[in-house]
Amino acid sequence: MKWRLAKRLLYLAFWIIVTLIFLYDRRYLIQKIGLGHFAECTLVRLFLIISLAYLHLYYLIPRYFSARKYFSYFSLLILSLGVYVSLQSLYDIYLYGFVIGAVSYRDFWYSFPFNFITTAWYLLLTVAFKLSLDWYEQRKEVIKLQEELSRAPAFVNTQKDGEYLFLKSGTKKLKTPIATVCYIQGLKDYSIIYTEDGKIIVKGSLKTVEELFPEKHFLRIHKSYLVTNSKIKQVEANKVVLINGEIIPVGRSYKHLLNFL
Repeated sequence: MKWRLAKRLLYLAFWIIVTLIFLYDRRYLIQKIGLGHFAECTLVRLFLIISLAYLHLYYLIPRYFSARKYFSYFSLLILSLGVYVSLQSLYDIYLYGFVIGAVSYRDFWYSFPFNFITTAWYLLLTVAFKLSLDWYEQRKEVIKLQEELSRAPAFVNTQKDGEYLFLKSGTKKLKTPIATVCYIQGLKDYSIIYTEDGKIIVKGSLKTVEELFPEKHFLRIHKSYLVTNSKIKQVEANKVVLINGEIIPVGRSYKHLLNFL
């Protein structure tokens, strides 16, 4: 629970930082405060740019760029940039009769290239921040798991008992019902077994752990994830939603396996 809260706060901080960067880059708006409608103009610009950044990070990149559909990605990116710049400029014209810019008052087409390039730069900056944040989050998770392993190292025990799997942790044996396992995540030389009651960190590769379970019990949907077939609630283009609400990413080379569900 604490980690989820920290994660949410981290991403909230991300959006606050990129918003402040946008406002700093558009600080010329403050110089135009005497024109009136300052609050409306600023809020509309923030709404548009955050919507554009969210669309780019959580739709265009995972759905097209990550899937190597580069033509579709760049086409939609250019289109979304054009729509954003157009809406921003047209709103300025509606309020003031001209486009507010960093240099001087210009008409729609004169200001379009400059606003297009600066917006593209902003999107590039948000991607860089997001990649850094994801790297930091992943690194923190790996360190946390390594610490848990050092405190109570668990390893796969081949002992089975019908519907149960026995895992050894320190001097204890954990009797884990196979039916409670939702999915397994592989991280380097160990795996994390997620059950309905929590998680168990196990030494061993994803393939090693998979062999302990009944045949065809799991569906591999990603190089790092095995999902229990019976726990799948919904299948989408780039993700699988489990019964408990967990969302697991789908790797591009594993999408064809979902056609057999």
